[in-house]
Amino acid sequence: MIACPERRAGNLSVLLDAYQSVGIQTAVHLYTGNPQASAIDPALLNSTDALLVLGDGCFAPGTVLQGPFVSDATGRRLPGAWFPLKDEARLERFASTIRQVHNRGRQKPGLAMLSQWHPRYLQLSDRVETILKGQIQTFRWTSDVIGRNDVVQALGSGLGMGLYVGHGRPLGWVGYYGMRAHHFDSFSGSPMGCVLSLCCRTASRRRNGLSYTEALPTMGISAASFGAIRETRHTDNTRWIVRICESLLQGADNLADLLLDAAPSNPESIQYYRIVGDPLVPLYTDLISLERAESVKTYA
Repeated sequence: MIACPERRAGNLSVLLDAYQSVGIQTAVHLYTGNPQASAIDPALLNSTDALLVLGDGCFAPGTVLQGPFVSDATGRRLPGAWFPLKDEARLERFASTIRQVHNRGRQKPGLAMLSQWHPRYLQLSDRVETILKGQIQTFRWTSDVIGRNDVVQALGSGLGMGLYVGHGRPLGWVGYYGMRAHHFDSFSGSPMGCVLSLCCRTASRRRNGLSYTEALPTMGISAASFGAIRETRHTDNTRWIVRICESLLQGADNLADLLLDAAPSNPESIQYYRIVGDPLVPLYTDLISLERAESVKTYA
């Protein structure tokens, strides 16, 4: 289901056409007032797989959504995502990204492992590689083996998923000597399926017009992103990462199934994270994108 402000309904056709073109049926809920997922009647969600809330860009992920999931009238959890309507160009770019990512062949899963240059996070990257070794193709693009400009190009390979660990801020990642949205201004690669930032505050609007987590889908860098609105604990993020790996090994092939399956049992690990963009984005990718990723040069 897509929830959209009634006065912006005229802009919705480009997104509906994109979803229809990739075989996804969408119901539309038009609302008045402020965008708040909690204000939507849970009964309207009974027959849907995910909720995407569109709203004016002056609203932030932390005010629109109470977490990465919403519940229908039966108590069933489903992913709830946000997309800020800053201008028509960003919505058209988002719709184009959805078409590109969903229309790719899904031959193999591919994951970009991203991290800050710090022993704690490099060790966690090692752990991810060990868990996935031989089953999920993992490209290690941690900041000890690749620079910022090169990783921007690498992320344009078109992989299904990127996973970042390290410190984060509303402006972006601390890793790579500071990764910001403006570093993608000249981005011309293929969009990723989703980018998951398991770190602090990349979905926060504090002293920032648009959070880093919001910038990635609105700029066409990825179809979806996942980030926190405030500080998170390393132990909680580690639980997320290990469970994400386990879910991938069990065959999760889209973001909705991945997050529902991988979410830790303790609410504190979940409550500060938000989804921005397409909650149903596929995680698998095509062989051409994997070949591009294999050609990325690193210092290793």
